[in-house]
Amino acid sequence: MNEKNILKRITYYMNPKHIERKMVYLWIFWIIFNVVLFFIPHSVSKGTFWILVPMAGLFIYAHVTKDVMQSLLMGTFSMYILWYKTGMIGHFFEDCETVLADPENIEMYMSFFLCGGLIIALKRSGATKAFSEFVTQKFGGSEKIINGTAGIYAGIMSIDDYVSALTAGAAFSSLIDKIKKPRLALAYVIRTFSICISAMLPFGAWGYFIIFQIADAKNVTSRAQATHIFMQSVPFMFYAIVSCVIAFAFAMNWIPRVGPMKKAYELIEKGIQMGDLEGSSEEKEAREEEDFDETDPRKQHISVWNLLLPMIVIAVALIATGLNCFLAFGITVFFTAALYIFQGIMTIGEYVQCIVDGFIDMVDMVIILMIGYTMQEVMYTMGMETFVKGVCGAIPIAALIPVLLYLVFSFTEFLYSLNYTLYQIALPVMLVVLPTLGANVPLCIGAIISAGLFGSHACVVSDLGIISARACRVTVYEQYRTSLPYVFLAGAISAVFYLIAGFVF
Repeated sequence: MNEKNILKRITYYMNPKHIERKMVYLWIFWIIFNVVLFFIPHSVSKGTFWILVPMAGLFIYAHVTKDVMQSLLMGTFSMYILWYKTGMIGHFFEDCETVLADPENIEMYMSFFLCGGLIIALKRSGATKAFSEFVTQKFGGSEKIINGTAGIYAGIMSIDDYVSALTAGAAFSSLIDKIKKPRLALAYVIRTFSICISAMLPFGAWGYFIIFQIADAKNVTSRAQATHIFMQSVPFMFYAIVSCVIAFAFAMNWIPRVGPMKKAYELIEKGIQMGDLEGSSEEKEAREEEDFDETDPRKQHISVWNLLLPMIVIAVALIATGLNCFLAFGITVFFTAALYIFQGIMTIGEYVQCIVDGFIDMVDMVIILMIGYTMQEVMYTMGMETFVKGVCGAIPIAALIPVLLYLVFSFTEFLYSLNYTLYQIALPVMLVVLPTLGANVPLCIGAIISAGLFGSHACVVSDLGIISARACRVTVYEQYRTSLPYVFLAGAISAVFYLIAGFVF
């Protein structure tokens, strides 16, 4: 449009004739949806199912736009409209400030930034290429071996699920590219093993956090008792167990490729990498800085230990620092700097630039997580804890409690994955309520943990979904869409197990 007048430009570009039809319908729905939310009084929304309604809107918005950042932001505003009405903007920025000032969140954000820099350093140094060549020489170009090894590696490294997903994606995606197979398949395998194994380990990031939440219950007297309860619940984490079995069977080609995943395999035969991050709305063009310069003589004949040693240091540092990811990554960044600079692989300036570029590469992911945590703030204010208590009290038969808890929280987590916040809110309350209902406590705890894992696996805006997609260089939405049939399969089988276990145990 050749026009500088602001009003004329607004009139032109806001004309429905100049807007994609599906977006016109979406915005009509969205405006009506938020007007309805605005007029819902606090007495109706406090501690009730209305807490979940904005998340349903977010789900619809995400499926239409296929844009995670935009969807999450709009869904968060809907939540603030529902609760704060005309004061939504002020309270939104107040909560943003709270989230940004939280020490644990700061540690997490900085961990991502440092990990982003480390991943770029691993790529530019030629370490990931050396690892690819090593695995190819040992095992050949078998997709089964690559995906299976990636799953095992992700499981071993899942002492922290973020570390596992980020490093596994960086190490194995180049191998998948070399044999011309879909990166989306790799992303599914890595994501599954990263979250599921981490939740079953008492020293894994998820397991360690869950033990802390169990210890917060009024009827739990010590950390040792909390650990005992957690260990009792591990055999009942059916979703984690079933998902790992299905993902490994997928990696070994023992189960067929179906739905969008099948399409990804069909497209790769035509030379098209479905969900490729390059050229997508998430990344307009791949950054040249991340590419390995094969012509650089300093990066020739690089040992595979240049990748393995930093991975070992991460694992050791995580254990030594009590799972302090920021400190562990900081130690590894300094170790890797010395390793590469002393070998002449990089100069100090080049290594520092890797860290800077890694920060830049992780900014959008950190913003998405920040918005998500802001939404959690208002959900807690609206009475999410009261809602959880109400759900438990409404279940009449004790044997049905495990499966109903699993189904209800799987549904809420599917709409919007709260991840750790679900455990923060639900577990301390459940441990007090469940014994009064005559329920099997370890079984129910396993069901709640499984619901959180299902949400982290199935939700389109899950933080680990974002991380594993970024690590494998695929778009978040395509990774979500292609893995969904397998996630639902694991979820359905787990539901049957909880139904049976409720009457058996």
